[in-house]
Amino acid sequence: MLVPAALLAAGILIGDFVSGGPHALALLATFGTPLLAAAGGILRGSPRWWLWPPVAAGLWLAAWLAHGLVQDAAGVALIAAACLAAASAVAAVAPAWSIRIGLVALAALDVVLVWGTTGVSQATNALENVSLPHAAGTALPSLQQATFGSALMGWLDLLAPALLGIVVAGRTKLEAAAVTGIAAGLWGLLLFTTSEVAATVPVLAGLAFAAAHARRRGL
Repeated sequence: MLVPAALLAAGILIGDFVSGGPHALALLATFGTPLLAAAGGILRGSPRWWLWPPVAAGLWLAAWLAHGLVQDAAGVALIAAACLAAASAVAAVAPAWSIRIGLVALAALDVVLVWGTTGVSQATNALENVSLPHAAGTALPSLQQATFGSALMGWLDLLAPALLGIVVAGRTKLEAAAVTGIAAGLWGLLLFTTSEVAATVPVLAGLAFAAAHARRRGL
């Protein structure tokens, strides 16, 4: 239940207090992300699992060699695929009820860390400023954060909705995704008053919708 929250806290502590921590996390993300994304088909039990490795490789190359928003989009897509794979791995060993509780704990901790401490902003800045090695005259892809233009999101900000998709079944999945998307858009309006928001919170709207839908069907 506490794994997602523990990962968030561990990432911040490593980034802020471990010498060379941000660089190590950046290198781990650069090479670990495509490997995890490539394994997504197997972890999800997809009959077309063999498509995932070439797609992951293509996205990695685009995140490395492309420029501008195309490069950013490839990086975000690759991280999202890796998060889907990670969520599938979690679902294989954890019951759905514990994942739901873990999402609530993650959102609560995210709020405390983003608005109650300076740890998140410090870790974000440290990861953003990591200089990665060059190959073929170009820096290796920066995949330690999901970056699109001037917007930055952490891995767990994408893992949270992936976990929501794991615990919501059937047609409710699409509806819960829509509710989460609307909630995220409204939640994002807070950026007019603050430079950072706890981006895992909108997932709770989708989780609440799915729970209410399940209760209505039960009645």
